Amino acid sequence: MSERNSGLVTGILVIAVLYFAREVFVPLALAGLLAFLMAPAAVRLERWGVKRAPAALLVIFLSLTGAGVLGWVMLGQIYNLAVELPQYQQNLTGKIETLHLNSAGRLTSTVAMLASVGKQIQGGTEAPPIVSVTPRRRASSHSVPSPVTNKTAQPVVVRVEEPEQSMLAVAGRTMIPLVHPLTTTFIVVIFLVFMLLGREGLRDRGLRLAGSGRMHLTTTAIEDASRRVSRYLQMQLVVNLCYGVVVGLLLWWIGIPNPLLWGVLTCLLRFVPYIGILMAAAGPLMLSIAVSPHWNQLIWITVMYLVLELITGNFVEPMLYGASTGISAIAILIAAIFWTLLWGLPGLLLSTPLTVCLVVIGRQVPHLYYLDVLFGEEAALPPPERFYQRMLSSHVIEARMLLEEMLKTKSREEVYDCVLVPALSMIEEARHAENMTGARAEQVLQAVEELAEDVTSRAATVAEVKPAKRVACVPARDFADEVACQLALQVLAETASTRVISADTSTQDLLQSLENGKADVICVVGVPPSAIRHIRLRCHQIRARFPDAVVVACVLRKEGDLSNLRSRIPMDDAQHVVCSLLLMKEYLTSLLHPEALLAEEPAAPERDTKSSDAISETVQEIQQTDVLDGPEEDVFNRLATNLARSFDAPIALITVANGQRRFWEAQCGFPEDTLTMTEREQDLSICSRIVFSDASLVIADTAEEEQFANDPFLKAKGIRFYAGAPLKAHDGEIIGSLCVLDTRPRQISEQQKEMLTSIANSVMMAIDLHSTAPPDEPPPQPE
Repeated sequence: MSERNSGLVTGILVIAVLYFAREVFVPLALAGLLAFLMAPAAVRLERWGVKRAPAALLVIFLSLTGAGVLGWVMLGQIYNLAVELPQYQQNLTGKIETLHLNSAGRLTSTVAMLASVGKQIQGGTEAPPIVSVTPRRRASSHSVPSPVTNKTAQPVVVRVEEPEQSMLAVAGRTMIPLVHPLTTTFIVVIFLVFMLLGREGLRDRGLRLAGSGRMHLTTTAIEDASRRVSRYLQMQLVVNLCYGVVVGLLLWWIGIPNPLLWGVLTCLLRFVPYIGILMAAAGPLMLSIAVSPHWNQLIWITVMYLVLELITGNFVEPMLYGASTGISAIAILIAAIFWTLLWGLPGLLLSTPLTVCLVVIGRQVPHLYYLDVLFGEEAALPPPERFYQRMLSSHVIEARMLLEEMLKTKSREEVYDCVLVPALSMIEEARHAENMTGARAEQVLQAVEELAEDVTSRAATVAEVKPAKRVACVPARDFADEVACQLALQVLAETASTRVISADTSTQDLLQSLENGKADVICVVGVPPSAIRHIRLRCHQIRARFPDAVVVACVLRKEGDLSNLRSRIPMDDAQHVVCSLLLMKEYLTSLLHPEALLAEEPAAPERDTKSSDAISETVQEIQQTDVLDGPEEDVFNRLATNLARSFDAPIALITVANGQRRFWEAQCGFPEDTLTMTEREQDLSICSRIVFSDASLVIADTAEEEQFANDPFLKAKGIRFYAGAPLKAHDGEIIGSLCVLDTRPRQISEQQKEMLTSIANSVMMAIDLHSTAPPDEPPPQPE
């Protein structure tokens, strides 16, 4: 049996078990729902010093007492309403006469006429009228006429009398329907007591069943489900209480009897999705017909419920719930139908919490991810794939709406990097995999280019002065690269006067066009999957013809790694590498207008959570690794890579000074043989000079600093920016540095400086701990 068929059979078996064992699962689920609602109160009592068992029992006792008092009050309200109802009989009679319900009999002749016309159309003869004939009794020749026979015969009254029922029979007929609800309530209370008393034991048993290897995954799923369900129930309780209070006050103002009863019923019934509010509104609406001789109260109550439901459903609940449930609106509807068919009204009440648990399981268990896709609130397709699908299906209007919506909150280059560039990559991948013909790919690319130009022309403002600097954008190979160049042209509109060369241009004509254009910067742009190889070839051709040209290699992809690109594209072919349109704009701004960039105060960058977490994990791994054993080099190389990624820099180095304490050395962004320098070069290098400084060193533009302008290392590698933090031992000796390098002038924020120093201190602390630890005992020598 295949995996898909086995999963289908398992699902059918689970549904069958849930249906046939609902007498057990329904009380268990209701008890779990109440346990989620009461657990915070029990935990609060435990924090105040009450032991677990008394705290749980006290919470349950108070809840049952409150429910009993509320039920007693509601019974009193219902009794008063039943006593007062007969006095509204005149109002009901008047409204029935107003509706002319008795005039329905006048339609009988019309119905008979239509039936007769129908028979005539079908070709039949008109049916003779029906005449009722009363048979007469034939008089006997021997009978004597009696005056009584001439009178109308009177009907015979028949009366059926039932025997009197005993008190036992009446009690049995009354109590039998209550046996099942009372039994279910008792079972729910028993389950609830054990759940509150042993909630930690139940959690531990679940973790034990999942296995120790999945403890983190299971713990995360349990905490996520508990948090979402508890928050949902608590917020729904608050909303329903406020809703019930408002309904009670408004009904009292309108003049409906027993407003307390209807307010409490509204609060309780709103826990039932969809039909609960209809059931709650039915009572006041029907009562308003009897209470008032006019129809104004019925209209007021209808408007009241409609307005309150619109405000609560569209403003209050989304604001308070937020993403607490994590399920979509259509998923809530489907879940309500499914659980109602499975368990009836209790299933409708439990539908949302149970679906929340299923979504959490789908997020945490890879094999059940489809649950999150089907029922989760997140979009089924991310923006790049949605845009790509809309363009494939020629739904240009929807694609335009997606771009315009994102442009409201993000810059143009960010939207292009997040949506258009990945879409171009997907088109190229489909074409290379032969899932799309070349003609179809060119058609879609043309549509993407036109749409981007159209959206930009609507939102862009025409610059008063055309930039003096000139940039040439060269496609690496094909039309997709040319479309990427057109996107770069739009992004660089305020930075430089940009010219795009067609992808159909031959190499000779391209070089000639570059020579005639005399651009300040040449950008070679490519889109994956085979962009790096073509970009290297194109950069090499341009460098061979123009040795002094400033060449920028632009490999556009969603998740770029500058250090990886820098190590794969030689410095001799391209001085700079970028992996996004945003970085391209920043690089060209720093290269073409360095004075403006350095004069600005650097803004605190948005925190890259992924890179920060990777750095934290690497530092923790360093603290657990013996740096004197050799395998630590991979750990430090990963640290250098993550450090470069967090700074959006192509190069990061971890270096040490010459001496007896030379433990390790790591780098990213350079070929492996880059750090093989002579002793004199190391002494003159900026990375070694920081050893003589006690503080971090940041140089925005090394070409403007006299003491570093002739640094052989910086000049050979085209380095224009340096940020380093010393590796300072516990005894005060500085043994090396942690460096971030870039090929453009730039600045970093104070937050980034503090992060660089903090990472250097953490690394040095790990080294000190391992270097001061007592050595392991040598193995015993054989005698």
